[in-house]
Amino acid sequence: MNKQKPRQSLAGFSLYRGLGTSIYVLFVIRIINRFGDFVQLLLVLILTGKLNLTPAQAGFFVSLSVAATMLGQLLSAPVAERWGQKRPLVLFQSMVILSYAGCALSYASHPQLIPYLILLGSPFRGGTAPLTNTMVAEFSNKEQLSQSFSLLYLGTNVGVALGPMAASFLYARSLFLLFSFSALLLSLSTVLLMIAIPNVMRTRRAKDEATVEKGDALHLSPILVLFFLGFALYSLTYGQNSFTLPLQFASLFGETAGSQSYAFLMSVNAVTVLVATAFLTIWTHKIGQLNSMALAMLFYVFGYTVYAGCTSFVPFLVATCIWTLGEILMATNANVFVNAYTPPSLRSRANAYLMTTSSLGHALSPSYGGLLLLVLDYRQLWLINAGLCFLLGCGYIALNKHLKK
Repeated sequence: MNKQKPRQSLAGFSLYRGLGTSIYVLFVIRIINRFGDFVQLLLVLILTGKLNLTPAQAGFFVSLSVAATMLGQLLSAPVAERWGQKRPLVLFQSMVILSYAGCALSYASHPQLIPYLILLGSPFRGGTAPLTNTMVAEFSNKEQLSQSFSLLYLGTNVGVALGPMAASFLYARSLFLLFSFSALLLSLSTVLLMIAIPNVMRTRRAKDEATVEKGDALHLSPILVLFFLGFALYSLTYGQNSFTLPLQFASLFGETAGSQSYAFLMSVNAVTVLVATAFLTIWTHKIGQLNSMALAMLFYVFGYTVYAGCTSFVPFLVATCIWTLGEILMATNANVFVNAYTPPSLRSRANAYLMTTSSLGHALSPSYGGLLLLVLDYRQLWLINAGLCFLLGCGYIALNKHLKK
C-alpha cells in the first residue's frame, strides 16, 4: 500500500479544517508549552548569570540535562505502550511543574538546589514530545497526518516566536517569577489536556494491532532504523545554525553587532515558518514525504552554499529564508513518514526514537562544528554541511524509489 498517495487540493489555511477537536486542543497545548518554556530557553544564563556557576559548571549541568532529556524520550515508549499516551503525558508534565515550582520556592533560601531540580525534571520534559506526536497520529486518519503535524509544528513556532520576549522580561526581574510563570503555564496546558483530550480507544488500537503481522508488531522495520540514522545526521548539520552561525557573525561584524544581527536573523526564521508552513504543506502534499524531504535538502544545500561565501548581511538573510523552507518540510514530513510507516502498536517507540536521534544530533553538533573549525574555516565547514545535505537528499530519493517497488 502506498502511504504517500496524493490528497485532494486544499487552499490557504483551510488546510487545517476538519482535523478533529483533539488535534486543535493539542495545537493549543503546544503553543502554551513552547511559549512557557522559559527555563530551557535561558538555562545557561540562569546558571551563570543568576546562580553564579562557572561556565564549566554550567556546561556540565547542561550536558547532564540533555542526557536526561534523551533518557526521558527513550523511556516514554515502554511507558506509553503499557498505559497509553494521555496518562503518562499528564504525569510527565506534572513532574515538570513540580520541578519548576520547587525552583521558584527554593530561589530565595536554597538557590543551590535549582540546577538539581531542573535536572530532575529533564527526563519528564523529554518524554512529553514523543507522547504528543503519538497522540497526533492516534487522533488523525492517514490522509490527515500531514495537515495535523503541520498544525502542531505551526503551534511550536507560534510559542517560540512569542516566548523569548516574555522570558527576557521575567529573567530581568526575578527568577521566582520566571519559574512560577513557567509552572503556571504548564499547569494550564495540563488541565486542558486532562479535560479536553480523551483516552485513546483501546478497542480501536487492539483492532489495528490485530491487522499487523506478529513480526512487525515486535520490531521496527530496517527502513525506519535507516531513516532515524539519517535524521540524526540531519540534526547534526542543522545544529550549526545555532553554533557556527553566531560565531561567524561575531567574526564578520563584531560581538555586539554580530549578536544583534544573528538575533534578527532567527526572528526572520521564525516569521518565515509562521508565514510559509501552511502554504508549503499545500504545495508539496502531492509529492509524498520522502520527495518533500529531498526537496528540503535542496533548500539546505542552496542556503548553506550561500553561507559559505557570505561577507554581508543581505545574502545571509536570503539564504536563511531559503533553508527555512527546508526546515518546514523536514519538521512536518519526518513525523508523517514515521507514523505512516509504523504499526500502531509501535508508534510510541518510533516517535521516541525519532526524538532521541534528533536530540543526539543536536547534542553532538557543537563538538562536530568546533572540531571542524580547528582545522577549517567557515566557508569549508558550510560546504561540508551542504555536501552532507545533498547526500541525504539523494538518500531520500533512493529510499522513495525502493518503497515504490
